[in-house]
Amino acid sequence: MILAALALAAAVVPPGPLDFTAQTLRTEPKERRAYLHGSVQISRGDFVVLCDDAVADFAQEKPARAKLGKGKKVQKSSMVAPGLLGSEVRHFTLDGHVRMQRGKRIAEADHGELDNEAQTLVLTGNGKEDPVLRDGPETLTGERILFHLDSEDVNVVRPRLVLRRSVPDAGDEKTPSPTRVEASKLFLDRSEQLARFTDEVVVRRGDMTVRGPLMDARYDKSGEVTRLLLSGGVEMRQGDRRAVAQKADYDPRAKELILTGQPRLFDGGDALAGERITVNLDSHEVRVDRAHGLLRPRGPTAGGVR
Repeated sequence: MILAALALAAAVVPPGPLDFTAQTLRTEPKERRAYLHGSVQISRGDFVVLCDDAVADFAQEKPARAKLGKGKKVQKSSMVAPGLLGSEVRHFTLDGHVRMQRGKRIAEADHGELDNEAQTLVLTGNGKEDPVLRDGPETLTGERILFHLDSEDVNVVRPRLVLRRSVPDAGDEKTPSPTRVEASKLFLDRSEQLARFTDEVVVRRGDMTVRGPLMDARYDKSGEVTRLLLSGGVEMRQGDRRAVAQKADYDPRAKELILTGQPRLFDGGDALAGERITVNLDSHEVRVDRAHGLLRPRGPTAGGVR
């Protein structure tokens, strides 16, 4: 779930006021709220959010403290109508074709919440379509995408990622299907150049499925994922074949899965173990380092039992 930097991380947005424009604007001073409609644009530097409609909420005015002499009463200060630009705007509610852009990074959703105080942008879908985040070659979707605007981190709930590196090029029939990644949560850390998937991690490619509680995705300078590292107890299934190990190293381009940490492979009645088990996902060939195991006979042959 992205990555140039996996990158699907949002870049740092400098502190300061948010500017916004719209076709029409209606203010409600008592509610300390403004309603924006039509071609809404909210920006700060090169950070831009576009949407159909937005509601701007303003922070409450703090009453001015007057200097009091003896016998004088405190006078209530009058409420000042909020400015339409500046740091008084604390929160925007965004609706309709929400689009966030900063540089080459683009995110799209049906709904958004921009918190100017917490420096966060939360994108959600409409129940039918989830928000989408694109950066470089990777495309990520999820139920909820949270951008930390004062850092380069992103949190995603129920992320789904199709690895661009695994998608066949035009005319290339060697790759039968792309690699898809799902999980409960995703944290993108651009400073460490990794994407960390946690809870119910599932990697699928063709008839292969790998499951585990934790996975780190590494990527190259262009933003393409180059390696998936699963840990914490891993299970692989491919047809009737099943394998378990403590760790798994998956290379989307080489189409190989390397199992380490007491790896064991079960295929029909056979059971193999070793220091390392390598599975080629296209040919289904298996290589076991320092192998030992149990091979069950397949049935009678001319000359005896095989």
